[in-house]
Amino acid sequence: MSLSARPDWRSPLPIAQRRAYAAFDQPGRFLLPPQALAAYAADGESPLRLDIVQQNRGDALARYSILSLAFAAEFGLDAARQAAFELGQRVQLAPLAVEGGWLRLNAVQALDLPPALGELLPLDTASLGALNLALRLDSAGTDLFVAALQRGLLAVGASAWLRVRGVAERVPLTLSFDPAAVLAAVRALAGGGNAIDAALLRQRLIDTPHLLGLGLPERSGDIPKETLADAVLDRIAARFAAPAPSPADAPVGVRLVFDPTAMAAGRVQWNLADALLAPRLLVLEADPLGPLRTLAAGDLHDRVVRRFDVRALASGWRSLTVRANLPDRRIGVATAQVELQVPAKPPARMFTLKASALLAASDKPVSLDLRLSPSEPLAYQWQANAVLQNEGRVETVKGPLRSGDREHLLVGADDFGLRWLPVEAEPAFLRQADIEVECYGLRKGKPWSARATLDAARPDLAFAVPFDVDDAAIRAVARARSDGAQRAMAPLPADSLRLDAFSFDGSGSRELALDCEFDDDARQCAIEIAPEDGIDDPQRRKHLSFTRARPQQSWSWLALSPFRSGYRWRWHAQAPWSPVLQPDAPLRLRSSEAALAAATN
Repeated sequence: MSLSARPDWRSPLPIAQRRAYAAFDQPGRFLLPPQALAAYAADGESPLRLDIVQQNRGDALARYSILSLAFAAEFGLDAARQAAFELGQRVQLAPLAVEGGWLRLNAVQALDLPPALGELLPLDTASLGALNLALRLDSAGTDLFVAALQRGLLAVGASAWLRVRGVAERVPLTLSFDPAAVLAAVRALAGGGNAIDAALLRQRLIDTPHLLGLGLPERSGDIPKETLADAVLDRIAARFAAPAPSPADAPVGVRLVFDPTAMAAGRVQWNLADALLAPRLLVLEADPLGPLRTLAAGDLHDRVVRRFDVRALASGWRSLTVRANLPDRRIGVATAQVELQVPAKPPARMFTLKASALLAASDKPVSLDLRLSPSEPLAYQWQANAVLQNEGRVETVKGPLRSGDREHLLVGADDFGLRWLPVEAEPAFLRQADIEVECYGLRKGKPWSARATLDAARPDLAFAVPFDVDDAAIRAVARARSDGAQRAMAPLPADSLRLDAFSFDGSGSRELALDCEFDDDARQCAIEIAPEDGIDDPQRRKHLSFTRARPQQSWSWLALSPFRSGYRWRWHAQAPWSPVLQPDAPLRLRSSEAALAAATN
């Protein structure tokens, strides 16, 4: 797997009490982790949904529900960019993509919520900044949640752990050790278990590294102890242990769960200077209700609950509810569906059952009816597939064959034999411009591409990319809605991508050289200068003075739009502003013109 564009854990950039990480092999580009998760749903829908499904089976009423919750990551890019500019850090900031994670709700027992909601709940990525949760509740759990809705859920909060992968910390050192000895040292430190608090293990690597069986000396030359500890922890997480959320009865943090089967006795050698992908967990606060907190309990119930009554069926019939957790806009995919079959079970049922359901953009469940033998338990095999379209050619791509035995089937992006690449754009920028996006590469030696447009009505999409596409990349062009002016984005390796004004040529930090020629007897002169869209903002205007001893100045500013990256200037507060000028050439001034401007005003 390519390391390009991954966050480099060895290169953090402090920005206003936050950290961004250099994008590996992409100089000047830094990735900013999210700082919080907030409940979010587009088009005025509720981010929290309880879909109650019930069916009259003659002798009983089958009933369960699917609780779903949608989150949006908050990156705080605008504030971070302004802070970086003020600190003189001329870098390009972009959001760091996450790969799913976990959520743990608080106040579950105090609100008499279903016990299942007190467990660690998985989060699945839907796009670059969106994560979804789906949980099946039985009939009793459904009733508990409905009752909690009617009382109100204002006290509910949550903690989130988000999975990210980056290039491990690196130091010029080689280790040779016995994995079994390392496991024994970890178990002794953890009280006999295979899981240990990551912060505790890191501190031991700093304080007494020679006691952990890794062959680390107490002193390692000029290598800082903290840096060495991080290099070792990254490789442990990549090869021996999975990062996991802390237990519910412990302070919120991260632990490492070791795999004893990967740590047999023997000798292993690590070169800590090698680059490899290493997982980490980001710990964030999450707001599971967001805009729903302002609703009265009765209104909250009406916004959240949806009921689906499945028609009553004779004995032997079973109803399976299918839901998709997929991007709404799937570029390159004509249709997506799930195919299900139940093998024959003679002599009660001599034939194989088959059924299929289209997976539309809507999150509403789809029901599949299966006629089994009366005493037969529900057990089936299923497979997701997609019909791809590319330059007039059509083909079907199938995902792995999976098994299931539950009455609810959630189909996600990983269930297809495709790579999904979410691309989204900042809504504020889409009010300025439409964006044409293309994903391209080589497939079986021939050019392959998929194209789409992002606009205010359609701010996101996902490219469906077959795994055999080589050298995949994404490029984009923004076209101004006002005058059709175009600005390009340099191609990037194909990955999750968020586009905004700073993605395109012309925006970001700009710098101008100024020179004043003293062609009269003036000893000094001054001007006021501002970005072209900042002349009405005192915070963005600046006064520059020139003297005979210092006739040159430089001025830098943050261009907030690729379509408004120029500047304007004037001699004094009563003088008119100049037309918009571009920063491609130095500004040449004459002191005699300052005197003339003062005389005419």
